[in-house]
Amino acid sequence: MNNPYKRTDVFVCNYESHARFKNRVSVYHVLKEKKCYPQGCIFFKWSCELRNKGKKCIRNFKYMGRLCEGCTYYLDEKINYQPRLKLSKLEYERFTEELESFDDWIEEIKDHKISFWCRIGSLKPRFKRMIDGSHGHFRLDGYVAVCCDGFIGTTAFDGYFYVYISPRLQDRLRPATGDAFEAKGYVTLDRGRLLIHRVHHIEFEMRSGEKGWSNSEALVCREIASRFSHQPESCLHCPHGALVDTQERKQGKVISRRELYCLEGIADPETCYIAPLEKIDMCKINQNKANYSL
Repeated sequence: MNNPYKRTDVFVCNYESHARFKNRVSVYHVLKEKKCYPQGCIFFKWSCELRNKGKKCIRNFKYMGRLCEGCTYYLDEKINYQPRLKLSKLEYERFTEELESFDDWIEEIKDHKISFWCRIGSLKPRFKRMIDGSHGHFRLDGYVAVCCDGFIGTTAFDGYFYVYISPRLQDRLRPATGDAFEAKGYVTLDRGRLLIHRVHHIEFEMRSGEKGWSNSEALVCREIASRFSHQPESCLHCPHGALVDTQERKQGKVISRRELYCLEGIADPETCYIAPLEKIDMCKINQNKANYSL
């Protein structure tokens, strides 16, 4: 079993905000969040004829908004974006069958306590950020273990799934990257991600010896973490890159998104020196192992 909702090879969309991801969009975003295939979605783009020419607003407004409606210089353009299918007709039929099978499986196990086995590929603090006007709150909400394969119930799962570990459990057991364990928990879909939460009864099959996070270390990282305006693939898979669930309240609406932060405080991915240094260290370790074996 794998998670078809996270596939990015099914749809592409030319909406300008998707340019950060090379116009690749996940199946979940298209079919569940926006529900924009095949009919597309409609946006209204505001613009001002005066501001486009570099002139001042006749009402002395600094920003465009709802009060601009009715002005002779106010332009409201209706734009339709429609995701394009990258698969052939036959491939898409096979994909929909796979999706239906996955949905049926999720419905069977959702909200039921299940046993699972996993090996931790990486473990990162789980932060949540709340923004309300000029006020913001950035809090530690436990940890997320990223697992690339394992068993959920009796089903072998091929692909990424995520295990939520509470701050209390992390501080007590200190699971770390490379550990393998069996536990019990509840499965849910979190914006397309398969997430196991309310985890308990952890029994370790193997301890890697790697250092596990403590709550105090995670809180220090929260203070120095830097946000990226885009999401480079290398940073998403870096052990120091963390996706932060962000909710912003604007004009009575709550906008949810995920933002990428560097837990080491690197301001720009282009100037990152940590990943190359770690690669050099790993090369030295592998070379020493080879020399020892000779």
